[in-house]
Amino acid sequence: MLFPQQNDRRNRLDLSGLWEFQLDPDEVGETEGWFAGLAAPRTIAVPASWNEQFEDTRDYMGVTWYLQQLYVPSSWQGDRIHLRVGSANYAAKVWVNGRHVGSHEGGHLPFTLDVTDAVQWQGENTIAIQIENKLMSTRVPAGSMSGDKPTGFMNNYPDTTFDFFPYGGLHRAVYLYSVPQTHITDVTVTTTVDNPTAAAPTGTVQVAVVASAGYSGLGELVIQDGEQAQTVALHFTDGSATAT
Repeated sequence: MLFPQQNDRRNRLDLSGLWEFQLDPDEVGETEGWFAGLAAPRTIAVPASWNEQFEDTRDYMGVTWYLQQLYVPSSWQGDRIHLRVGSANYAAKVWVNGRHVGSHEGGHLPFTLDVTDAVQWQGENTIAIQIENKLMSTRVPAGSMSGDKPTGFMNNYPDTTFDFFPYGGLHRAVYLYSVPQTHITDVTVTTTVDNPTAAAPTGTVQVAVVASAGYSGLGELVIQDGEQAQTVALHFTDGSATAT
């Protein structure tokens, strides 16, 4: 997954800072529509774990809600708008302006959602992220389970004995960014050294590029080494191109 960079084709808003926050131990927030506004919010810093910011959240494991309001620049109209969450431990659901735009499980990797169709250009936008960090045998860290337990798991779920503390929250920055309708979504570089023991070894560099929306057409790959640069033509078919 590519990290969003600010340049002449892509714009980026860093949503780090203060968000609204609320615990949801009874798991009523989704039914009551907290994605449109929290019932009793407090202010929390993002990125950070909720366990380290309030006394009553130190040992909390369960459902929580984060909410942020912002304006999206009108100059972004016509582009695709993506929301990138660097880390939401452990499982997350995301709403934009009351519309569910996606979910993700796994707190150790980032995820990106295309939120273009949910963005409104007049007035503020509301981003709501529901996060829960319950211990389960299929998660990291794995805790003991109530009822039937897999062999080898502890018997005191979900108290205190597990591999490491299951911090919950938005642990990395959240970004809103724009990309052109046709854009690069992924790049993979593979290198091979043919004769590593030679005085002047040679090798091969293969670059695979993935473009959005099944793009077919031409592109350019610029390889730069110091002051030297080489341009290689890319021929995209159904969104993929490879150069060696």
